[in-house]
Amino acid sequence: MTHTSRTASAATEVFAKFKQLNGFQRSADAVGPVAAFLVGYQLAGAHAGIAAAIAAAAILALVRLIRGDSVKVVTVSVAAVLVYSLFVQFSGQGRDFFLPTVIGCAVLTIVFGISLVGRRPVTLWLCRKVGIEPAGEVTARRLRLHRRITAMWFVNWVVHVVALTPLYLANQVAALGLAAMLLGKPSVVVLIALTWLQVQRSRSGKSDE
Repeated sequence: MTHTSRTASAATEVFAKFKQLNGFQRSADAVGPVAAFLVGYQLAGAHAGIAAAIAAAAILALVRLIRGDSVKVVTVSVAAVLVYSLFVQFSGQGRDFFLPTVIGCAVLTIVFGISLVGRRPVTLWLCRKVGIEPAGEVTARRLRLHRRITAMWFVNWVVHVVALTPLYLANQVAALGLAAMLLGKPSVVVLIALTWLQVQRSRSGKSDE
């Protein structure tokens, strides 16, 4: 199989997994409250923004429950919007709706970075936790694989920090919101699909390790 064919095959598998994970739907669900916040903020200020975000989160929660989504997952999503809104409520600044995201990405950058130079890349533990990586002895081959996967995630979080932090410091709320929507849930779902693909290919002997 040529390099081009392998690349096309990998892209097809990643897209299929993205769809299987309801990537488009999850991305839309994540974007809704943020978009509502930006509209409310631009029209009437920070408090109108958080009211719009909470209303959007509540409506999406109802829709997701009707279509059969997990109550636990829906509750966590709504709770996250409430936490973001509390930051704005306390500070009065619209940019603080995104402060938890900026802090979270910075923390994840540190966690993935530290694990990358250690003996146990964090994705090895995470993949075992969700069942796509078998338990047992950790071979040098598996460590190399998960160092690559962890590096991929590390770069993702670095990009988030580099993109979001300057916008937050400059108080560019609209640009910050757009960046958060583009870099948020869609990138995470894509990386989950890529992680799954690499682990599955490695286990089936298709990896180029």
